[in-house]
Amino acid sequence: MNFLKKLTQKTLCVILTLVSILTTDNVNAEVLWKGNWGSKNANGDLILYLEIDKDSKESLNPYDDNSTADAYMAVHMVEPSGRRSVLAAYEFTLTKETENTLYFDYKGGRKGVDNSKGKCKVISKGENIEFEVINSSGDKALFDNMIFAKDEVIVSNTENTQKKSTDVTEIVLSVLFLLIAVGMIGHMLYLLFRGDRYKKVFTVEDMKSERAAQNKPEQMSEEEYNSAIKLLEEAFEKWSVVEHDENGGEIRKPTKMKQITASALLIDQVIAMQPTEEDIIERLNDLIGVINSNEKRYFDGSKALIWVGVIVGILLCFIMAPSVGIMTLIATGIYVIASRTPVFLIEKRAKRGGGNIHNGFIAGIFAMIAGAQTVRTITTYSDGHKEVDDDNSQHWIAWVLAIILFITIAVFMFVWAFINYIRNYVLYF
Repeated sequence: MNFLKKLTQKTLCVILTLVSILTTDNVNAEVLWKGNWGSKNANGDLILYLEIDKDSKESLNPYDDNSTADAYMAVHMVEPSGRRSVLAAYEFTLTKETENTLYFDYKGGRKGVDNSKGKCKVISKGENIEFEVINSSGDKALFDNMIFAKDEVIVSNTENTQKKSTDVTEIVLSVLFLLIAVGMIGHMLYLLFRGDRYKKVFTVEDMKSERAAQNKPEQMSEEEYNSAIKLLEEAFEKWSVVEHDENGGEIRKPTKMKQITASALLIDQVIAMQPTEEDIIERLNDLIGVINSNEKRYFDGSKALIWVGVIVGILLCFIMAPSVGIMTLIATGIYVIASRTPVFLIEKRAKRGGGNIHNGFIAGIFAMIAGAQTVRTITTYSDGHKEVDDDNSQHWIAWVLAIILFITIAVFMFVWAFINYIRNYVLYF
């Protein structure tokens, strides 16, 4: 009995397998021919496009709306420039069908243009099909002995042009992006490595030496003295009043880059005079010291954002998207440079208050994670025993959202770097 039971089970398995195979083959036989096929010659200068739909009641031939053909073929000639044009067209009428072969009568697809007709057959070659001409008259059939692959879609001239246009646009945008990035980095590095605007502390002896080298009198004239005093006072007045001393005198310092630039132009005129009076030299060095100290740059960005960029960049390099990870790390480095801010701007922002927006945003993400709660449900039954069920879904949701937000912030690192570059190196606001 056990033997018969096992034999019956095996027999049923075999029958089901055979039914499955036969069903699959029948489906394949029904749908094998229908659809789009494509082929090309060895040189690649002829591309053939074939559409078979023997059950369609609509015309397959775009050159004859009244055509009742069961298949249509267009042969495209490919020029060296890549441009395509129709070299020949054919329409096919089904005359006979066997298990793996279709028999067609064919003729030219364009009246008065394609002078070709005859009989051919299409033989199934597994996943591909092969055309073979049986007899013909007129022009040679360009599809003879050609292997066609299923769903080999031929791109039209219009689509080719659009693709090329898109490729050119992408190249232009990529080059533009690269130029912007290189320009940013070059500008920032120049300002960083330039150092102080004024490289030395001036002395009376230095000025006298310069005057002697230019064949000027050793001492400055009274007119030059008065002019130098006036220029230095104008330079001082370009700055903003930040407070007053005990005697009511104004204490000024530059709070905008345009103030530094304007006062530096006046100071340069005084230096060009080579003043020799001690009081003018002392005043000149005081103003120069204020400018140099206020133009020094220190990092004023978000350290938390840098950590996010580095961690996410490394993870992307090793897990899913190396190219994106590398770009994120590079952008993080650019952000560090772009966040080096002049002292006068750091002090100005400190007075405005508000803090760094990225620090606040990242702190908010961690607060969301910390604020997630475990919901505990205690069920007490009549017999006195209790069951405790902890729901930690809030923690998982919080972590998933946090990861998504961290990745989003890091991927847009170049945007944050560009914004800081504009703020700290161009507009100074």
